[in-house]
Amino acid sequence: MSASASSSALASLRQLLSARFPQAARPPSSTLPTGIAGLDEATQGGLPRHALTELVCSVPSCGGELFLGQLLHAVRDSAGRVALIDTSDSFDPGSWPADDLRCLVWLRCRQIAEAMAVADLCARDANLELVIFDLRRAAASDLRRIASRTWYRLQRAAEQTNAAFVAFTSTATVPSAQLRLTLNRSLDFAALSTARPALTTALTITVQRQRTVSIHATA
Repeated sequence: MSASASSSALASLRQLLSARFPQAARPPSSTLPTGIAGLDEATQGGLPRHALTELVCSVPSCGGELFLGQLLHAVRDSAGRVALIDTSDSFDPGSWPADDLRCLVWLRCRQIAEAMAVADLCARDANLELVIFDLRRAAASDLRRIASRTWYRLQRAAEQTNAAFVAFTSTATVPSAQLRLTLNRSLDFAALSTARPALTTALTITVQRQRTVSIHATA
């Protein structure tokens, strides 16, 4: 995508977000509850707002999609707005209740550079309560080319809004993440016959708070 086409696409996205979510009120809470009792207890309320969280899906079939769906459901219950940045066009909206998608903007990106630009825009949007940045299927070589300062710039942008920002990855990637969650246990065959709410509640999630060091990055 050329620079001019990319700028035009970002301008169109700004107009879409502004038209769809005008003058959204910002909730006062400093965390976004996930609805997963064990996780919300361990994190003292849920995902931190004004900050980046990384969810590392370190093994196949570990429940990443369950977690994503739970976030959509939780934010729907609070009448919030969600942006999903899909870097591999893998999200299947038909797998989830239509009501959970009512306040979702699904952003399908073809290149990592494009996705990072969209993430920066979403991180600055005060109308959003949650930004999900799905990098699980991105090429490792592409992720390694993302400079650390880019992630810290994204963190500083997120600090200016009340949104929770969650990057889904397959390996630890985000140096500026305030909170790192890890799913490291694959669901077994019996999970196919278990209801989603029960599976979500039973997810084994490792919680690690990160010490982040600010890195100067120019816009």
